[in-house]
Amino acid sequence: MSNYQSDQIKLINTSLIDPHPDNPRKNIGDVTDLAASIKANGLLSPLSVVPNGSRYRVIAGHRRLAACKQAGTGAVPCFVLQLGPLQQLEAMVTENCQREQLTVLEEADAIQGMLDLGATTANVAHRLGRSGDYVRDRVKAASIKTEVRATRDDFGQISIGQLVAIARYDGQPDRQKELAQAAGTSNFDYTLRRIERDDRDRQWVESVAALLGEPDSGINLIPDPEKPYSDPEWRYIGCMFPSTGTPEEAIEKIRELNPAAVSIHTVSQQVYLWTRRDTADAEKEARRAAEQAERDARRHALEEYAAASADKRMAWLHGHLHGVKRDKLVETTARLGLLQIIDPDPQGYTQALSTWNDKCGVEQFTTISGIEPERALAELRYHLDEPDWAVWAVQILAARIEWFIDPEDWTSTSDISRRIPGYYQILQDLGYTPADDETSHLDQLIAAITEADSDENEEDEENNQ
Repeated sequence: MSNYQSDQIKLINTSLIDPHPDNPRKNIGDVTDLAASIKANGLLSPLSVVPNGSRYRVIAGHRRLAACKQAGTGAVPCFVLQLGPLQQLEAMVTENCQREQLTVLEEADAIQGMLDLGATTANVAHRLGRSGDYVRDRVKAASIKTEVRATRDDFGQISIGQLVAIARYDGQPDRQKELAQAAGTSNFDYTLRRIERDDRDRQWVESVAALLGEPDSGINLIPDPEKPYSDPEWRYIGCMFPSTGTPEEAIEKIRELNPAAVSIHTVSQQVYLWTRRDTADAEKEARRAAEQAERDARRHALEEYAAASADKRMAWLHGHLHGVKRDKLVETTARLGLLQIIDPDPQGYTQALSTWNDKCGVEQFTTISGIEPERALAELRYHLDEPDWAVWAVQILAARIEWFIDPEDWTSTSDISRRIPGYYQILQDLGYTPADDETSHLDQLIAAITEADSDENEEDEENNQ
């Protein structure tokens, strides 16, 4: 401030003095203690202001001005300076830097503002007593766009080195945001190295693609097949990565391997190598694809059936259990309890109800009972001690059985699938009527279980002989 200081001091009412709109320091902080001191002792250091029409703008002393207004001070001593816009900004930056009150980003924005007003990098460096590199680094940081800065509340606290690294990816906001999120953590260097590696790999692929595209390359460059493992014309035989060597070395390697064609896979930064698929290969791939499509269709149909039948069973339980007589419900509780004895989970359905908050059965119990999960425990603990306990016990046991049944259990002979016919028998004794598709699936499941048991018995007999 000394270069701009005036010997003339004027008393000016604080109501006529405004904060400077270009003040680099965006947050002046709490001035309560300073206001109390000024109220007790008066303002000891004059403000520095510039005329602004009939009013004034403060150049040095934004905190003191705020404290004076908070203390209710009237006229205060001020140095009245005659400065142009660039000089005003230079003075504010110098004053704040000397007091170490600016964040790196605030200083960067202020320096950029000085350059925008016509200052040169050398001028700014000289004025601040800093090196040219110091100023240039902050100019880079100032280039970071608002949308990137808004990704975190403490963006202004990021170090200058990390801000410069973020600024390097100008025009790539997604990468800048990713780096901003990692700034200040041990993950920043790893994230930066990964992005740098991705850039190098992309440049390698682009260079290889350019060399392959030259008319005299002698290599057949084709578009990347949409289905790399089942294309009717091309069969995948390998790939090349950036680690292969320079783009030129990669081209020579491709010539040595002599593939029928190559393609560029930009997503994974690789060059794919292809040979022509013969007719037998094409027919084999077609059969394999058809078989897979058939398996997918069967699996989809089974999943749809399993979901629909489970919905039907649980909807019936929800609508009919409370109408079943108590003695029948007690009997059903015993039967469902016996059915779970062969449960592969050692704790089975008897696990503590507290596990339902994050484990098996809660969704199914909610469907059957109509009680929201957050209320289930309280309701159960109450009702299981009441005369109507049996209906709640049936709901618990049925929910646990429903949770265990997966689509595959309808076509396998696992411990779970072996309980499905017994479960259906219990439901039918309560009045449930299976739909035709349920009856068909049950018949097929019982036949599969019977066959598996027969095979197992024959094997046991042979082993005993």
